[in-house]
Amino acid sequence: MARSAVCLTLFAVLGMVIAGPAGHYPGPHSPEAYSPSWGHCNDRTKQIRKDFNRATPEERKEYTDAINCVMAFPSNLNQTQYSGAINRYFDYATVHINLTQVVHLDGFFLVWHRMFVHLFEQDMRQNCGFKGPMLYWNWPATAADIDSTPIFNGDAYSMSGNGEYLNAGPYQVGPNFTVPHGSGGGCVTSGPFANHIITMQPSIDPLFLLTGEPLPQTVFVKNESCLTRDLNSWVAQKFDNWTRLEDAINCPDQACLAGELNGAFGGADFGLHGGAHFSVGPPESNIFVSVQDPIWWPLHTMLDNIYVQWQKRHPEIADQIYGTETANNVPPSANVTLDSWTPDWGYFGPSMQMKDLISTTAGPFCYDYEWEDGPYTE
Repeated sequence: MARSAVCLTLFAVLGMVIAGPAGHYPGPHSPEAYSPSWGHCNDRTKQIRKDFNRATPEERKEYTDAINCVMAFPSNLNQTQYSGAINRYFDYATVHINLTQVVHLDGFFLVWHRMFVHLFEQDMRQNCGFKGPMLYWNWPATAADIDSTPIFNGDAYSMSGNGEYLNAGPYQVGPNFTVPHGSGGGCVTSGPFANHIITMQPSIDPLFLLTGEPLPQTVFVKNESCLTRDLNSWVAQKFDNWTRLEDAINCPDQACLAGELNGAFGGADFGLHGGAHFSVGPPESNIFVSVQDPIWWPLHTMLDNIYVQWQKRHPEIADQIYGTETANNVPPSANVTLDSWTPDWGYFGPSMQMKDLISTTAGPFCYDYEWEDGPYTE
């Protein structure tokens, strides 16, 4: 029997800004406030982000260790309101839930997520001693062997593996769209995030974005379960193949790029970004709560990589923006421009102007990508 699509991966509107206090964190490695450095990017200072599968085992392990380190710090949010935020890592997940409806399917989408990944990277570097490269998950390069590829093979140098197999049947993700069950479905028990928990359940139907209603506060209530995954090669090969990626990078404008990334909301096309989410299964396939799975970070570093490759291929329109201030323009809102101010990033970062976040070698950023355009070659 088909399961309901609480894990549909297309994206959402409305959100309350988290205004957590900037309190003090005890301990020898107390998290420090983020203080961006502007205008000092050059070849010597530029960070180069790498494909997870091309990184050395040592680089992979340092990366996953740093993510686990962020989880070791306490939450800085009001526990009465956000009891699911059990540590600093879950503060990031809470910020994302709160802002889901204003940072997806709109003009803020790519730039807001670029900065969110950057803020998490700075947390890893400043507070956890991370010195390695940020790593991305190369979606098309791993689509054919998603269960055994190094990023998901479950060893100590992976992002942990698949969930234990549960024969739960196909996913009904829309009125006329059914997706076959993947090869897992149960708890993740191997790798650096074995026995990782989630505290906020994928209970919000993604179609909630069409209601224009405030998020139910029950989504933030602590409700622990194991982290599950259901790796799905059918989804990965259908929506995250090389042809689709090249089509996206070759898009003549941002409207086309948005379509390739996001697909058709409520229809039978996840797009590249949605396909990556759904190829992992719930909770990653639920747009609201997906940050709780650590694979979210290399997934969205890849999203930014596609944006960068598109900008490089189209330098004359690299600063182009497409979309309004709300997902699917629900409720109707103004077009986002270079002068628009973004939603903030909770207590991790204040609102910024779009024009300051367009380039990865200007403003607060100083990085580029190591990128092999096409299937892996030895």
